[in-house]
Order: sequence, then C-alpha cells, then structure tokens
Amino acid sequence: MLARQGLGPHTRQLGVEEIADAGLGLHAARLPSPFATVAARAADPSIPLQLFDPAVRSRLVTVRCMRKTLHTLPLDLAAAAHAATLRFRERDALRAIVNAGHSAHTVATATAALVELLGESGPLFHRTIEDRLAAAGLPITVTRLALKLAWERGTLTYANQAAGWNREVRTFTLTASAYPTLDTALDPHVAVDHLMVAYLDRYGPISIRDATWWSALSRTAIVGGLERAAVKLVQLSTPWSDSPMYMSAQRFAEFTVADDADCATGVNLLAHEDVALKAYFETRRRYLGDLPAAAAFNQIGEVLPTILLNGRVVGTWTWDPTAKRARHRLIPGLVPSAQHTAVRKAAARLTSILRSGLNRAPDPRIAQGQLTL
Repeated sequence: MLARQGLGPHTRQLGVEEIADAGLGLHAARLPSPFATVAARAADPSIPLQLFDPAVRSRLVTVRCMRKTLHTLPLDLAAAAHAATLRFRERDALRAIVNAGHSAHTVATATAALVELLGESGPLFHRTIEDRLAAAGLPITVTRLALKLAWERGTLTYANQAAGWNREVRTFTLTASAYPTLDTALDPHVAVDHLMVAYLDRYGPISIRDATWWSALSRTAIVGGLERAAVKLVQLSTPWSDSPMYMSAQRFAEFTVADDADCATGVNLLAHEDVALKAYFETRRRYLGDLPAAAAFNQIGEVLPTILLNGRVVGTWTWDPTAKRARHRLIPGLVPSAQHTAVRKAAARLTSILRSGLNRAPDPRIAQGQLTL
C-alpha cells in the first residue's frame, strides 16, 4: 500500500495531483503537512513546489471533511468527501449561530452580502471581508458565522495564497468561480459510496472501526456505502486486530503476486498528520508493532512527523526553524546500524526540500492593511 502511494524508492511519483489522488488527499490541518507529504512521495525535489503553482491549485481544493479536518484533494474526491461529511459539519455551524443568539435570517442576509462582495472583488483575505462588511453595518461576529456556514456548505472556498509552506495567507472566494467543475451538490449517498470505495482501494485491508474513525461516518453509513458500491471484498485475519479486515478482491490479487522487492519501502520521513498513518485507528499495530501510541502520536491524538523503515515506525523528526533543518531521533534498537546512513540521507534530502519551499517574501497582507500591532 505504501509503495502504491509513492513511498517506495521505485515508485516515487511525478506530480502533486498524482500524489494527492493516490493517498486520498493531503492532510492540511498543519501548514507544513501538505508540502512534507508530497516531499516524501515525490520523484524529484522540485515537485512539492507545484503546490504553489496557480494551475495546480486550480485542480486541487482544500475542504473540511473527514473528522472535520482540512484535506487538499483532487476535485472529484473533494466533491465526495465534502458531500459525505456535510451533514455534521453544517449541523455544528448552525448550532454555533443559535448559541451566539443570532437568527437564520440575520445570517442569510450576511451570506448574501458575502456572496455579493466576493462576486465583485474575487478572493479576499478573511480580515478584509470582515472589515468591508463591518463598514456596511454587519457585526464581525455575524460575518464570521456566515463565513463559516457558507464555507461548510461549499458556497465559499478557502485558499492559502502563501508561496511557502511556513506561512498562511487565508483567503476566501466563491467556489463556483474558483472551481466551476466542483460538484458541491453531490447526493450524500452517492458521495459516501464514492468515498468508501476510494478509501478501501487506497488503504485496504481496513476494519470497519478504522473506516468509521477515519471518516467520522456511522457504521451504518460505512457498511451501506460498501454494499451499494458492490465491490467484491476479501475478508482477512491479521495480527493487527481481532476484528475482521476487508480489502477489494482486486487489490488482494495484486498483493498475492507482488514480488517482495515491490513491497519494500525503505526509509521514509512522513509529515505531521500524514495520511498514510491517519487512515487507521483500530489497526495501528500494522505500523506501531509493540510500540506505545506515544511513539507516534501526541497528547491530542495527532500523528507526529515520523520515520518509517519498511512501513514500521522507528523514530520521529522535527523541523528546527533556527537551523532550518530536519532533525531526526531514532528509537533505540529498531534500526540496524547499516540503515543509519539511509536515515541521515533521507533527513538531508528532506531538509533541502523544506528549505526550497520556505516563504521569505514580505507578507502580502501588509499592503492590504491586514496586520495589526
């Protein structure tokens, strides 16, 4: 599975879109994550820089979806992820409006003003939106609630316009303008079917508990989606869990004839919240082995930037912003001495790629009056 996603030395991939498709998105809750995720899978060190290319950005969209977290996805997968998870995200946004003591009519009026403003101006910094609508008499709290609801519903789209992984320039624009082919009105049942088939294909074998945790959808929705999609499944028993595991018959057939060399992935330095590790919950022993969860997860359940050796966690790494380098830390006894050189080379390669993607230019919001002392 890791090799298919580009994490094998013989399977590195040639573009950001290919990588985002193979991994069912790039986890984007932390600024460095998309860039580091691509860096781990790219055939060339320059490929992660495509994330800042307007043409590539027009074919990838960042949406809140699985577990209400940000993912950057190709448009077809984004449509499925958005529609499949919309109900509980929209519910939370509506509850926030009620809790703040505002009426649906007030927020609808603010939403109409938002749409009119962005239709005339194009993408704007979120603070600029607040200031302009405040000048028109809308309270900032109402604007923020309307902005949140419109984003969750797909009326608006978020975009980070920074030209580097270490900075966020948060803008919003009309989805219909930025992504005219993105289907934000996909039938929820069709969306769940599409999303579950994609997840099973990329990450099988999975347990049902894995799928419910990854997506935050109910067991009924997961099972119903797989049944409606009519994918031929293989049920497996594995050492990772007492629960039955499932994968598509096609992927299982591919696995049974794969050479050992095709399954070797060597050393990989994965991003904070890397999608390959976030895909599982119940069956994390597949990459943790006997290690405690704290070896790869922080106290709030986020995956740390980890080091894998042939698919198993053997250490972690961090970005040193002062020295501008990736510093690694191996768990004693897990990495043969012959592999230490490979780890150092991988860390040096990642350091070079991360340095290339640093944003050293002045913040464009200065010219827009968006910075306050």
